[in-house]
Amino acid sequence: MHENTTNMPTPDTNFDEHNDEAPPALFRSWSQMYAFVLILHAIIIALFYIFTHAYS
Repeated sequence: MHENTTNMPTPDTNFDEHNDEAPPALFRSWSQMYAFVLILHAIIIALFYIFTHAYS
């Protein structure tokens, strides 16, 4: 049995009536915070790599 779904309402995934999400504490947007975290992570990995080779 095939049901007719053409008349059913579909949710609007882009609808945001109330954007109550506050920006992060130290940055203007969440994208800037994510970029900072990724860059910091890469710096820490590089430092561990350098220290590992310097003291091995």
